[in-house]
Amino acid sequence: MEFSMVCNKLSWEEKSIVETAKSKNVKVDIILNTTYFVDLEKDNVANDLVLQRSLSYVRGHYITAILENFGHTVINSYECSEICGNKLLTTIKLLKANIPTPTTYCAFTKDSALKALEELEYPAVIKPVIGSWGRLIALLKDQDFAKAILEEREIMGNIFQKVYYLQKYVQKPARNREQYVRRDKVPRDIRIFFIGDEIVAAMNRHEMQGDWRSTATRGARAVACEVTSEMEELAFKAAKVVDGEILGIDLIEGEELMVQEINHVSGFHALAHSTGKDIGGRIVDYLIEKMKK
Repeated sequence: MEFSMVCNKLSWEEKSIVETAKSKNVKVDIILNTTYFVDLEKDNVANDLVLQRSLSYVRGHYITAILENFGHTVINSYECSEICGNKLLTTIKLLKANIPTPTTYCAFTKDSALKALEELEYPAVIKPVIGSWGRLIALLKDQDFAKAILEEREIMGNIFQKVYYLQKYVQKPARNREQYVRRDKVPRDIRIFFIGDEIVAAMNRHEMQGDWRSTATRGARAVACEVTSEMEELAFKAAKVVDGEILGIDLIEGEELMVQEINHVSGFHALAHSTGKDIGGRIVDYLIEKMKK
């Protein structure tokens, strides 16, 4: 048995997949998106099944399109990556399916964004429609700060920075000063890892002091959490909406439990460490079952 895996480089997650596959006598053909090129009339990937693990959204998205055109099965699919890789498209899908998600506005100029923020009310959050790891996300505390951030985005070269994705700031649980200082209860969100039709692991990501974001790659503390029936229901609905097979689903607790984002290429180092679950092994097992069919 053999499958291909597209990635930027062999990070911890990709190494765990390769090592587990080797232990199960499964070969992995590594395709680095930094060196990959192709004649669009000639397929140069031998395996039918391809696992997409590109950190670069654009490279991964278009390589997936190319491979699917040649008839390969790619996990996750082009359609799934198109939705999950774009926060605006994800929000539209969630709202259409009546899945709770934070209140979100969209604007396309600085002036219209400022008017939207007046209606949304401060504090609010601005996020790039395409991006990950909490980069270029800003907490807009007031109009003066919003103007400064928006003026900066106006002169950026990336056209997607001029799509102003504005979200209501959600007060997370345990946002209490004394609890924050003691570090016994710290504001958090929830990451659920979904494979096939099963939740394989979940964790709370607790904010760091001095940073309102709770991104594990930025140092947020990861702690295993129990999956409630409400979490499970939301995760399954979210996975169905994007037609995803291997997903990292982010939930946030406000006045109600909501889906924040859906990640089609999800890191799982912190999740594996905090839960003790062999996520790489579960991914390989899923791919083996796909290859048997």
